[in-house]
Amino acid sequence: MPIMKQTTEAIVLGLRKHSDKLSVLHVYSKAEGRLALQVYGAHGKHKVRAAYQPLSVVEITYDAQPSRTMPVLSTVDPLYMPEQVYGDIRRQTIALFVTEMLMLTLTHPMHDSRMYEFIDDFVHELNGNQTPENMHLLFMLRLAELLGIGMPDGLPTDTVLSQPMSRTQRQQELRRLCDYYLEHVDSFRPPKSLDILIEVFD
Repeated sequence: MPIMKQTTEAIVLGLRKHSDKLSVLHVYSKAEGRLALQVYGAHGKHKVRAAYQPLSVVEITYDAQPSRTMPVLSTVDPLYMPEQVYGDIRRQTIALFVTEMLMLTLTHPMHDSRMYEFIDDFVHELNGNQTPENMHLLFMLRLAELLGIGMPDGLPTDTVLSQPMSRTQRQQELRRLCDYYLEHVDSFRPPKSLDILIEVFD
C-alpha cells in the first residue's frame, strides 16, 4: 500500500518521550483536529527541538497510511514561534496549563476550524500581552463556550477578567472553573500544572 502524506498547519500541545529514539507529539491540527504522531530523533538538533515547544505553530507533514495505529511525522517547519512566551516564566506557565487543558478536553480527532482559530488567536495574544496574569481564566471561559458546556453562573465576564485581580480572587476563580470542568467534561481531571500555576502567580 503506498504511503499517503498529509500536510497541515498545527499547534503543538506537547512532546512526550517514549524511548531513546521515539517520542509522541501531540498537536491540534487545522485539518484533522487533535492528533498524536510518532516522532523519531525529536530530542536531537536544537533547531528541531524548538519547533516542539508548547503552543508553537508549525506546518507538519506525516504518513497518513490507514494501516498505522499512529501516523509518523515526516517533517516539521516552524510557522510562528511565540518567543515572548518561552522567555517569561508567567507566560510559559500559562502555556503549559493551557496545553494540558486542551489535552484533557479535546480527546478525540475532530476537525473544528473555530477551535483551531481560537487556539491560534490565544497563542498570539499570550505572546504579546505584558500583563498575562488572568489569561488562563479568560481561556477557560472561552474554551467552555466552544466545548458547548455553557458558562458557569456568577463568574466574572471577559471585561472584568481583563482588569487586575488580587491573588485570592484569581485563585478562587481558577478553582471554581476547574470544578465546573470536572462536573461537565467526562475526560477532565485537575491539571498537573495547576499547583505550579498557582505558585507562579502567588
